[in-house]
Amino acid sequence: MYRRGFSIPLLKCVEESEVSEILSEIHEGINGQHIGGRSLARKALRAGFYWSTMQADAKEHVQKCDKCQQHGDMHLAPPSELKMLSSPWPFSWWGMDLLGPFPTAAGQNKYLIVAVDYFTKWIEAEPLANITAFNVLRFFKRNILARFGIPQVVITDKGFNSQTR
Repeated sequence: MYRRGFSIPLLKCVEESEVSEILSEIHEGINGQHIGGRSLARKALRAGFYWSTMQADAKEHVQKCDKCQQHGDMHLAPPSELKMLSSPWPFSWWGMDLLGPFPTAAGQNKYLIVAVDYFTKWIEAEPLANITAFNVLRFFKRNILARFGIPQVVITDKGFNSQTR
């Protein structure tokens, strides 16, 4: 069965059982470029196919594509208002975070602990072989307390690394 189209004279009406195969070929096939749902539906239409739920099926197909989910843009978080953080004086507010794992370097170091002063933007960093509460505390005592005194505030991301075990 065929349907009359606007720019393409005849569009083949596709049965529900063929939809998945057609979408997979267009989306992931030889010329497949892992395009978005709306573009996938338009490309199927330009290829000469038609079914009543093209838009919804194409969108659903893209949402189920593993490669698109792994490598697609991560811009779905709702925008949030930025809050100004200002330290009253130098070295009173510090932000700390743990980064890694990185490829193993000299001394079996795979991680990096970083502390930044909010007022001066001064950075203290040190490589770590493994993340333990002892290593974090040693870094804090040696690099922050001993050099700059007791800070008023220390800000972390509350990750599992910053909680004592």
